[in-house]
Amino acid sequence: MNINPNADFGTRDCPGCGVEVAANQNRCPICGYQFPALPNREVYKLLGAVIMLIVFISGAFCLRYLLR
Repeated sequence: MNINPNADFGTRDCPGCGVEVAANQNRCPICGYQFPALPNREVYKLLGAVIMLIVFISGAFCLRYLLR
């Protein structure tokens, strides 16, 4: 994948010192604040699967209760 080094990624404010930092930088150049990394997509996929499983199981129990 090619990334354009001249692309504008916007800015975000550093919670450590308040200076605007480029959104594609992980560390503030002034105070050294380390921005937290975003979770991997796989984590979201796993979380979604777990939530769907819980909904399915609870729905099956509710249906079983209603059909008595």
